[in-house]
Amino acid sequence: MNRKSNLVVVGYLLLVFLAGVVVGGFGDHLLTRHRSGGRLTPDQYRRVVVAELTKRLSLQTAQVEQLNAIYEATGNRFRDIHGKIEPDIAALRADHDNRVRAILNDPQRTEYDKWRAERDKAHAAERH
Repeated sequence: MNRKSNLVVVGYLLLVFLAGVVVGGFGDHLLTRHRSGGRLTPDQYRRVVVAELTKRLSLQTAQVEQLNAIYEATGNRFRDIHGKIEPDIAALRADHDNRVRAILNDPQRTEYDKWRAERDKAHAAERH
């Protein structure tokens, strides 16, 4: 092969490598976001939405303040409601687990308990 064809081959290899880096980086970004749930805290969500609405609707300063107050009040109500129903949800989960465990034999129950612990740990990690 001559020098010119060697340079073409090297150029193509470089392009393939760079394309792989770009695709890999993008895929890693998507996967990392998916693993973390891509969830924003309520305060982060409020800031993103208020900023978007401020720009999109050309809100005035007073309107932005009112919108922030509305989101804050709604967030407080959500927390209150969630606090009230959480005991019922916990009781339902416990009943569910007890009913599932009741149909299992001892080795299955041990594995089920292990599975539940893994899921609980994963869910706790997603929330924080």
